[in-house]
Amino acid sequence: MINQDALFEVEVRCHFNDSDQAYQTLPFLSSCLQHEASWVTTFYGLKLFQSGQLLRAGNAVIDKDTRHFLGWKGPDTGKFANIRQELDEEITSEPTNSPILKLLGGNANISGNNKVIQELGRLGYHKFMSFEGFDITGYYEPYGISVKLMNCQMIKWPLLLEIEKTANTEKEAVRCEEALRELCGQFQLQSRLVREEPPSLLYNTLFIPNSR
Repeated sequence: MINQDALFEVEVRCHFNDSDQAYQTLPFLSSCLQHEASWVTTFYGLKLFQSGQLLRAGNAVIDKDTRHFLGWKGPDTGKFANIRQELDEEITSEPTNSPILKLLGGNANISGNNKVIQELGRLGYHKFMSFEGFDITGYYEPYGISVKLMNCQMIKWPLLLEIEKTANTEKEAVRCEEALRELCGQFQLQSRLVREEPPSLLYNTLFIPNSR
């Protein structure tokens, strides 16, 4: 089912031993990875997760300022990249008029992180796993990509580079997927690609024996 309020996230990721290796493999990273943030993310609704959707809430410390966020992703429909419809919103303090809470059948007009989390619980979406890490992010205009170097010691690949495009329609998302395939070929990233997204890697680490 297509959610009319959501854009399509089209994303690939690859693993590296350290940041120097990432910068050597993709030299343009040094000019665009500029914004740093530490974060904690918690996932809600185990059955929703097992159905292929993601519901998450968390905080990020950006320029010494702590901000709170709520996010939802639909099922992955990609073949080479991960393609998901995505909604993200800030829930730090202002009234939300939340499209995510509306999607879940809840009260969309509540404000503040704590009240939003309480509403998730009232709707039956309870936390079942959390992780934390540190990101350096940026945007590279020549390829039209957002990039994120993600450091998280709790998952199988502690250092991941995520490369993302955003699309308005399914058809556009497929074109973005092909563009990412070409980029991966250009920089010979095939052997580094990780098809599983960080939440799945975390789930495997926590709940599936010998998966790490």
